[in-house]
Formats: sequence, structure tokens, C-alpha cells
Amino acid sequence: MTGRDVARLIRQHGGVTIRQKGSHIVMRLGTCLTTVPVHGVRDLPAGTLRAIERDLAPCVGRVRWVA
Repeated sequence: MTGRDVARLIRQHGGVTIRQKGSHIVMRLGTCLTTVPVHGVRDLPAGTLRAIERDLAPCVGRVRWVA
């Protein structure tokens, strides 16, 4: 799953883009903030997906990355 896919899923669930610097997008979902790296068509590493999930968990519970 690419960073663009993750950003799209967050937006579909009510998230908004706060700012972007280079290839990193800072997004807010409720009161939670997370940073999504968007590096072209490369898939995000599993650890990065877990970190994004951990950032958003207090606001939405467990995140399922399947669209």
C-alpha cells in the first residue's frame, strides 16, 4: 500500500491535510495527528503502517488497511 493510498483512506474517513513539506503529509483525523510519507509508487514498510495506525488508534480504534 502506497502513501497516497493511505492518505486517501484517511480522507475518506474524515481526515484532513494540515500541511505538507516535501513528500511528507501531516494529516489530522479527529484530534489525532499522523505523518504519511508519499514516495511515488513505493509501498510503505510494515513498520510505517503500524506507526500510522498507532497514531490514529486513540481517535478511531483499530485501523483496517483493506479498502
